[in-house]
Amino acid sequence: MTKSNKGNIEKIALTTNWPVGPVNVYLIYGEKLTLVDTGLKSEKTWRELNGSLNKLGFTIQDIEQIVITHHHSDHAGMLDWILKENSIPVYAHEHAAPYLKRERHYLRWSDLFFKQLFYEFGVPRELIDHVPRKDRNRKPIEAFDLKIVSEGEQIPNLHGWTVLETKGHSQDHISLVHEESQTFICGDHIIKGMPAGIFIDAPIVGRERAKPLLQYMESLNRCFTLNIAKTFSGHGPVIHNLTEVIQEQLRRIEHRAKRVKRVLANHCITGFDIIQLLYSKRYKQSLGLFVSETLSMLDLLIERKEVLAHKRNGILFYRLVK
Repeated sequence: MTKSNKGNIEKIALTTNWPVGPVNVYLIYGEKLTLVDTGLKSEKTWRELNGSLNKLGFTIQDIEQIVITHHHSDHAGMLDWILKENSIPVYAHEHAAPYLKRERHYLRWSDLFFKQLFYEFGVPRELIDHVPRKDRNRKPIEAFDLKIVSEGEQIPNLHGWTVLETKGHSQDHISLVHEESQTFICGDHIIKGMPAGIFIDAPIVGRERAKPLLQYMESLNRCFTLNIAKTFSGHGPVIHNLTEVIQEQLRRIEHRAKRVKRVLANHCITGFDIIQLLYSKRYKQSLGLFVSETLSMLDLLIERKEVLAHKRNGILFYRLVK
């Protein structure tokens, strides 16, 4: 790394074989060479990452630190392989720690949390037992240097890069802002041409469940205030019109809200009933995703006092406010 490329960002696209397409990880030429996210764990993506680094004149051993935007497997999946080759500091939000360290106590609690959540949402028990759980079978990473960062802090050895908490896609989601260069690295917070992916995470033991769609909309509105010329997303192209893309995301949310309200017209039904009516042909394929998105939308409508929820025999039923 030379003075001439200090501050530059290189995008490395890695295969996922998911509908969202390749995941983008980023190499920042800071005071230390920094990798933002790691890619999905597979032999193919490992070859792609190494090959891309080689083309830029680097190897895995040249990376000096890692920033994880959030714990999802396409963004943190190869962390252990990188650390096995090169023991370097990892910066992430505190809520990422149970996933990155694969803490068994938290993951067992998460399992119980989601079983109860799905039951209250009206999902039949035979379907609950077949919903995959995060990191259930993954081995813990050996001890590594995890450094916690939070809102407003600068990433060490990345002069000018500040952490912005952008919760909604996950509870540990962070983005990086460089005000001087008007640059934004936003992970999966904003993806051009794609609807927001809203996921419910099990809370830290003893805390209440977060309402991720409300958090997401708050995070989007905060991003309106940023003076950004170039946004590097976790998927898709570089964004040069951030304000327009945010407005489109908010329009998509309002469109989904109207769909849920139409389904609830003259009905008092469970969340699972809503999912079946909205996604009748495909709800079993991605049940966990549809529960997260639908429950999050109901959180929003309840917050707006447009929908009411009440429990009957331990199961929640929803209806429109008349």
